[in-house]
Amino acid sequence: MSNEYKPHMLEWTDEKVARFWNFRNNYPAYNDTWFTHQVGKALLSFVNKKIPVKGKVLDYGTGKGFLVSYLLDHYSKAAVYACDFTDSLVTETQQRFEPRQNFKGAAKLEHLPSAYAENFFDLVFLIETIEHLTDDYLTSTLAEINRILVPGGTVIITTPNEEQLEKTHVHCADCGATFHHMQHLRSWNSQSLAAHASRFGFATVFCKGINIQWHQKAGMLHFLSDQVKSVFARPKKPNLIYIGKKKK
Repeated sequence: MSNEYKPHMLEWTDEKVARFWNFRNNYPAYNDTWFTHQVGKALLSFVNKKIPVKGKVLDYGTGKGFLVSYLLDHYSKAAVYACDFTDSLVTETQQRFEPRQNFKGAAKLEHLPSAYAENFFDLVFLIETIEHLTDDYLTSTLAEINRILVPGGTVIITTPNEEQLEKTHVHCADCGATFHHMQHLRSWNSQSLAAHASRFGFATVFCKGINIQWHQKAGMLHFLSDQVKSVFARPKKPNLIYIGKKKK
């Protein structure tokens, strides 16, 4: 190899992020590891108890479209839209759901602001995405979601809760780069996420760490397991859920 081995922390650029996700999106062994594949149905059930899932709904950063599938199957009052920055994912999602009556299309995000109209969506999901965003995209993404939501519209953000990033870093023995194994760039807690969303014009409705597994079909088993663990240690609440309203 021509590259010299030199230990360093990887600096994520748009090109490197695209390489990482193009590989992951097309690696079959990862197909069942997507967050929305594993717990998307439970997440929607939890959200629907706080804010009715209806109207024009956007899955922002749809990935392989697992959340779109659950929305179409279980929320008939929702007109479902999807978008992503990756060509192949947009094409796959569009082809998969195009025959469905309530599916309104998947769009490729070329730049921000996007082609979506202002004050258009009633509900936007930003699922397991905010932890991946570089500084520029962190600002532009929250501003964009505020722009496309109707006044009083709702944003749902999920991210790992109080993640210790360094514990899941990996190291490339070829080039020497060290990086988070899922390309996470920042860790969030309820205080930091609510404060950040507030800077972009959102009022907090709910922002807490939970275990979304409790809201699965077999949620009682997960709940009881956590209760047993709590005898010996504080049970971890791995999922941070933010629900915010666009200020009118």
